[in-house]
Amino acid sequence: MTISHQRFRHGDILESLAVRKDRITGEHYSRVIDIQETFPGATRFKVNGIVLNFLEDENEKRYEPRRIAHYPNDVIDIVLAVPTHMPSSFPISSAEKTERIHSQAPQSPSTSSIDYTISSLSLQPTPTSLSGDLAGLPGTANTMPASYPTLVGLTATPALNALGIPNFQQKVAQWDNTGSVQHQQLLTQIAQMMQRQNELLEKQNKMLQEQADAKKRNEKVLAEVKAAKEPDLEADRKQQQTIDQLIVAQQRVDAILVQNYKLHENSIPWLFVILPDSYESWDPRNVRKERFRLLFLCECGEECGQGTNQDTITSESAITTANPPTAPIRIKNRIHLAKHEGYELSRPTEFFDRYGPYVLGMLRILKHCLAVAAVLAPAVALTDNGVQDVMDAAKLISESTMEAVDMSINFLEQQLGDGRAPDNLAGTGSDELDARDVLENLAALEGADLRRLHTFLRNSDKDKILGNLYRITTEQGHVKWVCLEHFKNSYHETALVSFVRSIDAAGGTYDPHFRRVTISLKSCTAAKKIFKRLTTHASAVDNLDVSLAWDFGSADLVNLVDKVAKSNIKSITLDLKDETSSNSAHATFRTGKGLCHPLLSLLANKNLRRLQLSNFHQFGTRTSNLPSSAVAPWIQSFHFHGVVNDEGRDRLTNILSLCPNLVDLRFTGPRQIFQGNTMDSNLHLQIFTLKKLQRLYVTNWCTLWPKTLEGYTWRDGMELRELVCTMGALEHSFVEESIRRSHEILEVLVLFDDYYVETPLDLSPKASAGFSDELYFSRLTHLDIQARFADGSLEFLSSIMPRLNLIHFGCGTYEGSLFRHINLASLKSLSVEVMRSVNFSQLREAIQRLGGDCQIEFLRAHGVEDVKKNLFEILKMLRLKRLLLSLVSAGEVVSIAQSVNLYNLQILSLIESDYSPEAGDILARRRRTEFAESFEVQLDSRSWECYIDASIRSALRTRTHRASPPLPPGHRIQDSRDLGEQPFQFFQHTLPRYSY
Repeated sequence: MTISHQRFRHGDILESLAVRKDRITGEHYSRVIDIQETFPGATRFKVNGIVLNFLEDENEKRYEPRRIAHYPNDVIDIVLAVPTHMPSSFPISSAEKTERIHSQAPQSPSTSSIDYTISSLSLQPTPTSLSGDLAGLPGTANTMPASYPTLVGLTATPALNALGIPNFQQKVAQWDNTGSVQHQQLLTQIAQMMQRQNELLEKQNKMLQEQADAKKRNEKVLAEVKAAKEPDLEADRKQQQTIDQLIVAQQRVDAILVQNYKLHENSIPWLFVILPDSYESWDPRNVRKERFRLLFLCECGEECGQGTNQDTITSESAITTANPPTAPIRIKNRIHLAKHEGYELSRPTEFFDRYGPYVLGMLRILKHCLAVAAVLAPAVALTDNGVQDVMDAAKLISESTMEAVDMSINFLEQQLGDGRAPDNLAGTGSDELDARDVLENLAALEGADLRRLHTFLRNSDKDKILGNLYRITTEQGHVKWVCLEHFKNSYHETALVSFVRSIDAAGGTYDPHFRRVTISLKSCTAAKKIFKRLTTHASAVDNLDVSLAWDFGSADLVNLVDKVAKSNIKSITLDLKDETSSNSAHATFRTGKGLCHPLLSLLANKNLRRLQLSNFHQFGTRTSNLPSSAVAPWIQSFHFHGVVNDEGRDRLTNILSLCPNLVDLRFTGPRQIFQGNTMDSNLHLQIFTLKKLQRLYVTNWCTLWPKTLEGYTWRDGMELRELVCTMGALEHSFVEESIRRSHEILEVLVLFDDYYVETPLDLSPKASAGFSDELYFSRLTHLDIQARFADGSLEFLSSIMPRLNLIHFGCGTYEGSLFRHINLASLKSLSVEVMRSVNFSQLREAIQRLGGDCQIEFLRAHGVEDVKKNLFEILKMLRLKRLLLSLVSAGEVVSIAQSVNLYNLQILSLIESDYSPEAGDILARRRRTEFAESFEVQLDSRSWECYIDASIRSALRTRTHRASPPLPPGHRIQDSRDLGEQPFQFFQHTLPRYSY
């Protein structure tokens, strides 16, 4: 192997030394210290008689250790340092001295070295007289007495200066008197030589003095240059200060993100900003007519770029400044606008009143994040790597976006005033920024705020996730919403595609937004394959919704529990597909060895946060109690849907005692046999002991005791965010007091009276409690009440309804008067029972007044006989996505099929109604031009039977083999036998999907 080297020469000595290679530029060079190890005293270097300069960095400063360039085809001559005293071993001619002086003249030595040289070469008085030194000269030219100094010694003595020459000349005169001609000639030559040496030294001294003066002039010039560069240095300091501010801002952004990471609340994207729809025509004097657009932000962070190659602006890379006083700066992934056109605000004034301070804070953060490329690009340009990438990335920042951000900030600052949203990102130094919390006033949005956010948007995305963002979970268990690019970077795309294909092949679906797998397994073999896939692609699935649609055994459940434990699944829903009419054949299993007892082992999975067991009808007999030591504090949500007897109720009590940190608890049962699920005092008391509970759903249950029990502490109620219950399922006083205690935080309140409870419900606050009318139910987003109320409750609700920004509202016959007071502008979903015609007429008029601002997309109506004329008009005006009707005759269904607005309609659900082939033909014809991309008719069991019977009669009457023309693509009729199972299931999709 050939080694790169450089040849050096000093006199007759020629050596080859290996060279070094610069890691950044790749150029070869030689270090001076390496050369000095071979040639001690080497200080300067020549190539072809030209003195080489030492290499400098980009700041015009010499490298340390010093280095010289590589000249592979030349020999570099070594120049040794000039000694301060002439050597006494050999004489040096004047010519040689002159050559050395002139070879050093071009150099610019430091002030200290010049002063030292001048002091060393200054002519000092000789310490001894020349007469004493020459007292005994020899008599012959060949020998000299010991008393005379040798020629070499006289020549090399620099102390013979102008003061010693006269005495020496006197001695010469004395020697003349003696007649010693030889001595006279010799001493005359010595005197002449010393005279020339003195003159030479004087010239050298004068030259060094001139060099000192030149050095002073150079220092003055350097000072002037430094003063001229001071503005640039100040700009660099400001740039570094700005970078420090960006770093601190990013740290505070990370802090506010972590603050909001209550995983069960982060169900939709929560970072957003507001920008003018058209900033070119912006008129600050006429803000009410201006249009605004909401844009979501991608929450990309360090975990978004792991294992990927991205540019400097969007991924982490080291950037070293020109004069790095500290460690290299790391540029992290930063929040940015999602790749989406955004959503137009329907009520901007009201929106800014509610979200203004939050939006202003997010705009200031976005402004700093957008500025990072422009700020860091000059610093990155000083390096040799990645310059072009960074500069190109900086150009991608749209100037129009920056202008729109500034415009929005100025507008909100004027609207809100200085007191409501101070600019905590401003500062004069990093120390000041470190001394306070930059985002201390930027509070994270909670669930009610996010759900209410939908009411302000004109959403044209149908059911897609807002902003085209995808949900990911970090290694710390946090949830973030990121764009598709960062989502792909988080997971290996090839493996994910393979996994999705296997799910599709098995008849399931994969939702990348929520990382959810939904699948129905029909055999033991299919179950083993899917569960094995879950363990190899664990990072891609957080939620598993699986139906066990085969005659499974205990070993199958053991395998399921084992595979889930090896995966990353945090939420699991198991549908056991038990029929409500099934007998107790499975009850033959002994207690402790029940068929389904392995499922309770899921509680021991520390990764699991949510467990739902559906259609489980022999729960008590097919399982056994868990020991008291099997505590599962990591379980946050438990949902049980099925039929339980006394033993099953005890099993549920046992499970709740092992899950003290439950946040979400739901007990539901089949509606047609709700009398089978009874609530006893032990289970009720166990519910009350769950101090962290926020959401409580108990439907199609009833209390076991005939009257109110005395002495139970649950009469005080508990603070809840969501309460959904059938009247009579929970103790009456518990429900009333829970609503009162939760009046400031309650977000969802749904009450159904299926038992016709005699005691009316009182929702009005107690006079002695002392409450603020503005805070009572201020966070309520979903209100559905179909129960008997005490005197004054409806009047109280009527007084507060106008200020409530509800997303869903539902009522029965007796609560229909509330329609006169409801704020329809915020509604997305509406549910009404059999209503009086006057109330429906008021509803129609209110929708007409709103016009295009009405956002109702989901409508449920029970019984339309008395209101069909107004209903048909309403169906023409609303651009519904889902319509659910019950107790509708065949003629009314045909009229609805003719009048309903079909452009956005995706689902038409009918319960206990007569759906005929004639109505199907009308919808099929209109489908070709008016329907949404997909359309589905859902029929409950009675409606399905009516449709089949009518199709058969039509086929017999027309003597054909089919009852109606082929359905267009995307149009299908489905037998939804459980359609009316839960009354609140209609608006379930408007509730948040909680993440765990």
